[in-house]
Amino acid sequence: MNRRDFLQYSSLIPLAGMAPEMLFAAGKNHRPGQIVLLVELKGGNDGLNTLIPFRDDDYHRARPKLSVKNGIPLKNDMAMNPYLKEILPLWKEGHMAWIQGVGYDKPSRSHFHSIDIWESASPDNNDSQGWLTKVLPASPHQVNGIVLGDNNLGPMGGKGCSAVAMEDPATFLRQTKYLNKQHYKPRNSSLAHMLSVQDQINAAASELGRVYRGRKSPVRFPTSRFGRKLALVTQMIINGMNTPVYKVTLEGFDTHASQVDQHNNLMHHLGGGLKAFTDAMKRAGMWNNILVMTYSEFGRRVAENKSAGTDHGSAAPHFVLGGRVRGSIYGKQPSLKPDDLYDGDLVYTTDFRALYATVAQRWWRRPNPWAAQFRPIPFV
Repeated sequence: MNRRDFLQYSSLIPLAGMAPEMLFAAGKNHRPGQIVLLVELKGGNDGLNTLIPFRDDDYHRARPKLSVKNGIPLKNDMAMNPYLKEILPLWKEGHMAWIQGVGYDKPSRSHFHSIDIWESASPDNNDSQGWLTKVLPASPHQVNGIVLGDNNLGPMGGKGCSAVAMEDPATFLRQTKYLNKQHYKPRNSSLAHMLSVQDQINAAASELGRVYRGRKSPVRFPTSRFGRKLALVTQMIINGMNTPVYKVTLEGFDTHASQVDQHNNLMHHLGGGLKAFTDAMKRAGMWNNILVMTYSEFGRRVAENKSAGTDHGSAAPHFVLGGRVRGSIYGKQPSLKPDDLYDGDLVYTTDFRALYATVAQRWWRRPNPWAAQFRPIPFV
């Protein structure tokens, strides 16, 4: 490489040193206007205390201290956690769908192993690409996804997806202002790739700068970290950031001990944050363009433990929200009878890739990479 190429390459070094939380991969696009907000419930959400089989005697026997007795009845003898009450109007409007028993065969109880499976859509854990990388069409000119508050691209990881992970836009803009803004075409292929990444970072920074200086929603968001991240996503969307996927995380679901207050508090933050986000999207006229989907690495064990908590489990329900969602409860609730459990865990009834197939085929009208095994669920 010549001297000019070397100096241009050197301009990447400050970014690597100052911003280890920013990760990038190379480019894709989406069907215009159709946005997905992924909400990771980090730590393994207790699905049985989120969508509650409140009339099931086996549930109450397994959880004499932890069973929820004041859930909000929905249908099919299932109830919603009372601390999610702020999004109950979405259920009544038909804009909330629950999918029961979501999991996969031979589940892992390791946080790291299981979340890799969820985010790659590979139960064999032999694929380093995120599941969204398999779905979105390639385009070198746009940012495919933005991850807020996490240094892991997760479902957008791999070389086929242009995605940015950042703590927040303000920090990202401060860090990227040190990058060289000139364009070069070096003969060295490895250097050319690095400079192409730099160009993508600069392009993302330019677009984010425009959006970050734009209008803010008049809707008041919770002051929690989760609420602030949703407020930032809202600002990007209403100011026309051309990005099909956003991901935020709510942490703290690894409830091995003293679960009741901890889980109720998490449900309160989840419901309050999503209520504000929903109100903001409706006010902006964007609600029909939004699909919110929760996921978590696993559910919890059926029986409570001796520390008034629950340990790592397997299958769990998840929900989706949106103006084009067909509100209902989908799938089959796993049996809680002791003889039907697998080593104390629920046996999944819905493969998690059916959710991804639905997003691909019914939301974005894209080919379903898992069509040979999994059909979409008609919640869209």
